[in-house]
Amino acid sequence: GETSWVEGDCEEISSAECPAGFVRPPLIMVSVDGFRASYLKKGPSVIPNIHKLRTCGTSAPYMRPVYPSKTFPNLYTLATGLYPESHGIVGNTMHDPVFNATFSLRTREKLNHRWWGGQPIWITAEEQGVRAGTFFWPWVIPLERRILTILKWLHLPDAERPYVYAVHSEQPDTGHRLGPLSSELDNPLRELDNVIGQLMNGLKQMHLHRCVNVIVVGDHGMEEAHCDWTEFLSNYPVNIEEISLIPGSLGRIRAREPRSSTYDPKAVVANLLLQCKRPGQHFRPYLKQHLPKRLHYANNRRIEDVQLLMDRKWHIASARCRKAPEKPRSRCGFFGDHGFDNMLGSMRQTIFMGHGPSFKFKTSVPEFENIELYNVMCDLLGLKPAPNNGTHGSLDHMLRAPPLRPGTPQEVTPPSPTSSQDPAVLPRLGCSCHHENRVEENTPAPDASDTYSQSARLWSKLLLEEVTEADRTHLPFGRPAVMFDTQYSLLRHVEFISGYSKELAVPLWTAYTLPKQEDWTPVPEVSPACVRADPRVSADHSQSCSAYSQHPQLSYGFLFPPGRGRRVRRVQRRGCGTSPTPRPRPPAFKRLWRHLQGALLRRYAKDSGGINVLAGPVFDNNYDGLRDSADQIKEWSGGSLLVPTHFYTVVTSCQEVNRSVEDCGGALGVFSFLIPHRADNSEACNSAEDESEWVEELLKRHTARVRDVEILTGLDLYRSTNLTYVSTLSLKTRLHTFQSDD
Repeated sequence: GETSWVEGDCEEISSAECPAGFVRPPLIMVSVDGFRASYLKKGPSVIPNIHKLRTCGTSAPYMRPVYPSKTFPNLYTLATGLYPESHGIVGNTMHDPVFNATFSLRTREKLNHRWWGGQPIWITAEEQGVRAGTFFWPWVIPLERRILTILKWLHLPDAERPYVYAVHSEQPDTGHRLGPLSSELDNPLRELDNVIGQLMNGLKQMHLHRCVNVIVVGDHGMEEAHCDWTEFLSNYPVNIEEISLIPGSLGRIRAREPRSSTYDPKAVVANLLLQCKRPGQHFRPYLKQHLPKRLHYANNRRIEDVQLLMDRKWHIASARCRKAPEKPRSRCGFFGDHGFDNMLGSMRQTIFMGHGPSFKFKTSVPEFENIELYNVMCDLLGLKPAPNNGTHGSLDHMLRAPPLRPGTPQEVTPPSPTSSQDPAVLPRLGCSCHHENRVEENTPAPDASDTYSQSARLWSKLLLEEVTEADRTHLPFGRPAVMFDTQYSLLRHVEFISGYSKELAVPLWTAYTLPKQEDWTPVPEVSPACVRADPRVSADHSQSCSAYSQHPQLSYGFLFPPGRGRRVRRVQRRGCGTSPTPRPRPPAFKRLWRHLQGALLRRYAKDSGGINVLAGPVFDNNYDGLRDSADQIKEWSGGSLLVPTHFYTVVTSCQEVNRSVEDCGGALGVFSFLIPHRADNSEACNSAEDESEWVEELLKRHTARVRDVEILTGLDLYRSTNLTYVSTLSLKTRLHTFQSDD
C-alpha cells in the first residue's frame, strides 16, 4: 500500500498543487496546549510527524506567547493578533465590573459574545467571502474525531468548502500533572503526534498534502510548580477579608465589594512593597499602570488594579487552608503550571512550524511573538487584516511569495528650520555658569557681565566648526522620522543630535554614539545649574532652570551624559558649559539614570565595539500603550513642566566583529528599555544599596521591543540601514530578554 506521510522524504513545494475547484490553498491551524519548545528535543523517536513538519517546512526556535501565558488569552490572540488588553480575554478567569459578571472556563458565561472583542480570523474570512470551519470545539469530542471532521469538510463541494480551519489539542497539557521535565510526558506527546500524523496522512490520501498550508502552534510554555511553592497573602499586612484574589501563577487583586470605601489599591501595593526586603518573598506587587510596558497588560477594565508578578515556579493564594499541614506535602495534584511572566524561558518558549506551498522549504526564522501570526494567516488566505497589534510584514521572511508591500513609511512631519539669535542677547533661563568659566587654572575669572555672552558665542562657533560629521556619527541608521503632526527642529551638537519639539519644549529624541575605545577618564561632574540657552531655540520654546528650582519635587537631568566625550571636554576646557536640554526627573530617578549613563552604557560600548544610543521621553498617562497627544500631555502635567511617564533608551551595536556602528554593513544587535519615571525606586527592594547592585536588574525587567518604543513616541527608526525592510521589521519586533534560552 501507499507509504505514510512521515516515511517520505522532505519535498519542496514550489507552488500549490490543488485539485480542480480549489480557489486557494486551504489553511489548517493546529494549536497544542502547553507545548514547551524543549519537547522538540525528543525528536523523531517520540514525535516523528512533528519533527518532519519542523524539518521540512518553516519553523522558529520558539514563539513567545502574550501575558498572561494562559490558554484562552493566547488562543484568542492567535485568532485576532491583539493583546489581551485589546481583545478583552485577559485571563482564563476574569471579572467585568460593568457586566458584574465573571468569565470562567467552567461556566457557560464564556459563550457570551460580549466578552470577545476584536475580529478573529474566521470573521475576517467570512466578511471577505471566505468560508471558515469551526474554531472552538467541545472538549468532549476526541481530537481524532475533530481531525476526521476537517478532512470530511475538505471533501465538500466547491461552494460549501471552508478554506480556513482550526483545531485545539488539550495535549500535552498533561505537563500540569506530571511536570514539564517528566519522562512520562513521552506517551501524551506520542498520542498527539499520532493525531497530527493522521491529519497529514489524510491530506496525502486526498492528494492535498501539496495544496494545504498547515500551521502547528503552541499556546504557551510550561514551568515546574508544586503545592509547597505557594505564597499566602495572609502572611502580609493585607486585609484578605476585603479583597478578592485570582490566585495561581499570577496574582490579581480587586476589592471584594466593588463600592468599598476602605479598599485602596495603592495602599495594598505599598504594604506589600514594605515587606519585600525580607527573604523569601516570591512576587513583585504593581499597580497595573506600573507593570513593565512589554506586558501590554493595563488598558482594560477587567485587569485588576493590583497585579502580582510571581517568581518562576511560585503560586499565590489568599490563605493556607485550615486543614493543610504546615510541613511539606507528600502528595500534590500538580507539578507544572504556566501563566508566569512571558519573558521567562519556560513561558516564552512554545512552538511554531508552518508547512505547505506558501511556506519556505527547510527554513528557520528568528523567534517572534504570537501577535504576528494573524497577519500571516490573512496573507495565506488573501485577506485584508482587521486592525491588530501585529506588525504586518515582520514575518514575510517565512513565506515563499509574500504579498507586495510598501517599504519604509513616509514621514508625516519633517523637521522645520531652526531660528537664529545673537548669542549675546539670549535669555539666561535662570541658570548660571560663572564659576565654570576659567580658561586656565591661573587665569582670572572673566567679568560676570560678559561671561554669558562670551561663552555662548564660543559655544556657537564650536558647533559650526564641528557638526559636519554629526549625522554620520550619531545617526548611522538614519534620522528618526516623526509620524505625527507637530513642529520640531534638528539641533546638531558636537557629541549628540536632538529632535527638539517646539510644541512641548522638550526633545522628542536625542542620539549619540559611544565608541569602544573612548577615553573614559573621569571628569568633574558638570554643575547642574550650568545650562546654556541654545541660540537656535527661541525663548518661548525653551525651558528654564528657574522653573525647576522652584519645584519642590523635581530637578532635571540630561538625555546626553555631559562630559562623557572627548570633544565635549575640550569645549568645557575652553570656557563653555553644556547645552543638552534638561528633562524633569525626581531625585530618586536620577540615581538610576546616572548609573545607566555613567556605568552601564560605557560597559555596553566596551563589550560591543561601540554603541549608538537613542533616548527620549515617553508620555502615556492613560496607560493605553499609545503616545499621548500634546493636549493630553499638557492636561495631565497641569503646569509648565511636562513630566514624562517613562524614558526610553534604544541601544544598537554591530554584530560584525571589530566593526563600529558607523561602518556596520551587516546584522545589528538591539535592545531597548522603557524605564518608569517614578518618584521613588521602591520597585527595587534593595534600592538603598549602591546602584551597581540593583539598577541593571530593574532595567532588564523593563526591556521592550523597538516597536513598543515607536508606538509610544510616534517615531519610526532604522530608516537607513543595509538591512531589507523585512529584516528591519523583524529587528523592531524582537524582544531582547537578557535570559538564556535554556
